[in-house]
Amino acid sequence: MSRPDSLGMIRFGLGMRPGWAVVDGAALLADLDRDDRAKITPFATRLARAAERAALRRAQREGRRENAQDALNTINRHEARDSLSDLRAQIAQLVAAPIGFQERVTAFWANHFAADTRRGYFRFARASYIAEAIQPHIAGNFATLLRAAVTHPVMQGFLNQNVSVGPFSRVGRRTGRGLNENLARELLELHTLGAGYTQADVTQMARLLTGVTFDLDNGYKFDPRIAEPGLIEIFGKRYGGRPVMERHVFDALDDLALRPETAAHLAGKLARHFVSDDPDPQLVAHMQAVYLASGGNLRALYRAMLEHPAAWAPELRKTRAPMLWVAASLRATGVTADQIRALSDRDTRRDLLGPLRAMGERWEAVPSPAGYDDSARGWITAQAMAARITWAMGLADRLPHAPDPRDFVTSAMGGMASRQLARAAAGAETRGQGVGIILSAPEFNRC
Repeated sequence: MSRPDSLGMIRFGLGMRPGWAVVDGAALLADLDRDDRAKITPFATRLARAAERAALRRAQREGRRENAQDALNTINRHEARDSLSDLRAQIAQLVAAPIGFQERVTAFWANHFAADTRRGYFRFARASYIAEAIQPHIAGNFATLLRAAVTHPVMQGFLNQNVSVGPFSRVGRRTGRGLNENLARELLELHTLGAGYTQADVTQMARLLTGVTFDLDNGYKFDPRIAEPGLIEIFGKRYGGRPVMERHVFDALDDLALRPETAAHLAGKLARHFVSDDPDPQLVAHMQAVYLASGGNLRALYRAMLEHPAAWAPELRKTRAPMLWVAASLRATGVTADQIRALSDRDTRRDLLGPLRAMGERWEAVPSPAGYDDSARGWITAQAMAARITWAMGLADRLPHAPDPRDFVTSAMGGMASRQLARAAAGAETRGQGVGIILSAPEFNRC
């Protein structure tokens, strides 16, 4: 069976847009090297505001500042406004990207290393975390990405790593504080191995991670005062010493990155994300072998996926996540990045923030450390589909010059639409209704 011309843009990119071109594996890999990232609020700004908030709350508790609440409210308003600006910047980037494989890969790893800041010191800092800890490392070695993600203050705060103290460290002996195993458990279960570890392994990893922490002055740091001293054995290898040092933690992370279990976990998850909820075992095995042979190189992992015939089966088997579906809809209808950036805060809430929440993907939030379930059952619910249809019809109605649905069905899907959809769109009472029918159709919701 021949490969449809639009398959690369739909399955591995962000969908069709005016002037689209046929893309192959080489073009997709080249897209990783684009340097036109969205301008997201720096994490340093979020960190500084968190420090200011903490100082104001102390002053408020101690009665040292009468207008502390007003100052807190001002900071929180700035944080919320910047979050809306970040959302516009992100959607604009998705709309403007020539192909979007870079953005798709970034979204995959952002969900793999799921973390948010709805509780704790920070507000609305997930976009900054993704921009600074995830995206710069998506085409390098997994070990580097792993280090950046698990040590970032957003991840630490999300999983309470900043309260973990070695029981026999200087601070632990003095205060009686102890381990928090959250980060260690998710590191093994979600970020690397996936399976094949024991509770004892979790505890040992938690002991090794104890020096990993952050403060509101500098962000991430390694604090030997709370690091558990001594040799710590994990999967038959010993790490640590007296004192335990940061490099011992990094050595353990590097070793985890190259374990066969990690290779199998990452290959399977990437194939399920892009190709099918039930990917071809030969595709996964090929990706796993290439990953290990390359020393954990992520570009080699993507190349292994893109060079395998199973990755290019013409049937669309995945469901677009809400933000990717919104971006694909905007691209197909010709909405520009400048139009997205020009939205007011009110319009951003109405047209993007609220609808994405209704579709099941909250901006700046994840449902759990496991991230979003990106299988069809995770996205396709009655409520979520109703929200998609409502948004699609609203977008179509607001287009200043709605395209002819008979032409739009091809420009939006490149010939991958069914005859039934083409007939339904052509029979719509208005052009806007026809466009909305196409955007709401199962075919357009798939990738």
